[in-house]
Amino acid sequence: MGALTRQVFWPAPDFCRYVLNTRESMYKNVDEAMSNLAEWKKCRKEKVEPRVKNMAYRPTFNAECFREAAFCRFYELAESTFELYTLNFLVGAGVTARSAQETIAAIWFINSKLEHLTKTKDLSHFVQSMKRLSLGWSSVEGFPEKNNVLKYIDSVDKIMDGRFRQHYNMLSEYAHPNYSGMLGVYSQANHETLEVTFGFNPHGQRVLKNHIESTLMICIGLLRPIQEGYEKIINEALKVCLELHEQGRLKEQFYNQI
Repeated sequence: MGALTRQVFWPAPDFCRYVLNTRESMYKNVDEAMSNLAEWKKCRKEKVEPRVKNMAYRPTFNAECFREAAFCRFYELAESTFELYTLNFLVGAGVTARSAQETIAAIWFINSKLEHLTKTKDLSHFVQSMKRLSLGWSSVEGFPEKNNVLKYIDSVDKIMDGRFRQHYNMLSEYAHPNYSGMLGVYSQANHETLEVTFGFNPHGQRVLKNHIESTLMICIGLLRPIQEGYEKIINEALKVCLELHEQGRLKEQFYNQI
């Protein structure tokens, strides 16, 4: 496939490999998870540059740009969740925890689409998926229609036997003005006097705290398999793009989706 294939190499920095090889996917408590998140943040890229100026690298380059922006969003949402949690602003923490879960699922979704590309060599599908992921809006002329966020959640759920989606649905009850996020957290009923007092319900507070902690531990725990999966599949995806480019099929499939 020519000299280009010898340049297909996307190594993680040595520090990132240390993190990957010495940390477990789950944590004893939320403080340990946040400590590990701080280590992951040191792996952030300041910029994304094309490995070489060749059309064959553009599909995966576009995906990597979205991926790094999504990591920035995830780090901010996870840290915001923990900050609100420590200040006892628990409903706010539950809302940002849900957004963090959506974001880590979107990053996972990229891996699943890279894997689909390597199996099918359907670049049009990959480009369209990345286009909707990175540029999607809700019913705005001139922009692709956004994906339903449940598509991202369900891409992770496939390997978690329904538990990831179930966890997300539970957080949604707090994110919306339903019972869990209002009366369930902020009120206590006295069935003898028929009075309702407002403020944190101790039971509701404990339950919500547990949900927030578990969300942070689950989502931060996914960083490792996401990175390992990406490193495993990205070179194969690049090889597919190089193959299509050499066959003269890449531009047609790429620009048909732009």
